[in-house]
Amino acid sequence: MPDIYKNYATSVGVTLATVIYAGITGTAIVNAIHVANTHTALANSVSVQLFKGITGYYVVRSAGVPIQATYQALDAPIPLVTGDTLKVTAGLTAGLDVIVSVLEST
Repeated sequence: MPDIYKNYATSVGVTLATVIYAGITGTAIVNAIHVANTHTALANSVSVQLFKGITGYYVVRSAGVPIQATYQALDAPIPLVTGDTLKVTAGLTAGLDVIVSVLEST
């Protein structure tokens, strides 16, 4: 199985959960989740959930992200398997940029 480092990025500007990473066929290790508040006037918050099937588990819940600041959502890697999904939710409709760094084994 080859190992490939990848990153996935999105802008989250809604308060609905947004898929940031959908598991692959195989395994993956999420090494980092970087969140940046791009708004120039409003602080925001971020929640990250790991979904195993239809059941969600919070990795981070309503973590504050100050105006034009960044937040590191992981303090240790998270292994994922086929069917796992990571979703991100913004606290406000203001912009958050999210980048997920992943090591995939297929």
